[in-house]
Amino acid sequence: MVATFLSNFARAQRQPFDRWSVGVIMLCGLILGPVLAVLVAAFGDSGGLWSHLYDTVLGRYISNTLILMAGVGVVAIGFGVSSAWVISRYDFVGRRILEWMLLLPAAIPAYIIAYSYTEFFEYAGPLQSGLRHLFGWQSPRDYWFPEIRSLGGAILVMASVLYPYIYMVTRIAFRLTPASLFEIALVHNRSQFWQVGLPLARPAIMAGLALVMMEVMSDFGTVEFFAIETITLGIFNVWLGMNNLVAAAQISIVGFGFILALLGLELYARSRQQYVSSSRNQTPLAMLVPTEAGVLACWAVCVIPLLFGFFIPVGVLLGLVATNDLLTDFLAIRGIIGNTGIPDKAA
Repeated sequence: MVATFLSNFARAQRQPFDRWSVGVIMLCGLILGPVLAVLVAAFGDSGGLWSHLYDTVLGRYISNTLILMAGVGVVAIGFGVSSAWVISRYDFVGRRILEWMLLLPAAIPAYIIAYSYTEFFEYAGPLQSGLRHLFGWQSPRDYWFPEIRSLGGAILVMASVLYPYIYMVTRIAFRLTPASLFEIALVHNRSQFWQVGLPLARPAIMAGLALVMMEVMSDFGTVEFFAIETITLGIFNVWLGMNNLVAAAQISIVGFGFILALLGLELYARSRQQYVSSSRNQTPLAMLVPTEAGVLACWAVCVIPLLFGFFIPVGVLLGLVATNDLLTDFLAIRGIIGNTGIPDKAA
């Protein structure tokens, strides 16, 4: 191994050092700069705060973060992989529209959906108010309703927004799978999804899952609004609340370790698998035509993620807009709109 490294290093030294290499090195430096800054800050003196966090809240930060990551990952994979498979393999009415609509939740920030869900599902919201009016319930003691501002609510909210990461790359992986492999599965009476599609799409699924996990780790608005103590919320509490940058950087290293562990596990698992396609001419993959019941199932698989990630929050927001003076609100926030898009000099 040492001889191989020295040989590659010597070969690299003989190659010309052009301006593109300089540009790549500078770009890598810009990308790694914030990470190196956090590492340098983490070696400072936290004034004994780190040991206090370790004895009190650090365990809760880590456990809540792990549960949130696991829950969001499972739900996002369920939403993304199932919808990608239906869109890629079945030909049904409305497929082309749903194919692109399934990307819409990615345009809505998670904390916006959190606000919308709270407005819709809380005790004073329209859903519980309608249920109490319909069944004659008088107080929360008369019925049980899941609390939206909880760890489970955060999992549903974040998974509904982040599943497009997995859906997009998995859909591409399914479509790039050679048609001959699906035909072999049909000949041997094997499941096309479990025996062919899912194993070959696993690297793409894990790549999308890694992006989802990074988004979960970096999310602050949702966990802060739902009062869930995660590593990210702990970083802000220690940094801004306790004015201790060193301890916040040390907590950041813990979160960064989660991401490195996830990526390392996937790289190790992928290195032990090999796939080679011996066919030169790839025939187009024939779409499957579902029955009437199958069409309903396909629609259900695609509409459920859209319902949680787009239709409910957008419907709540449109309802709030319709019940308020739109012109007055627009005049009040015209400066914010100008800063978001084209600067408004008059504002």
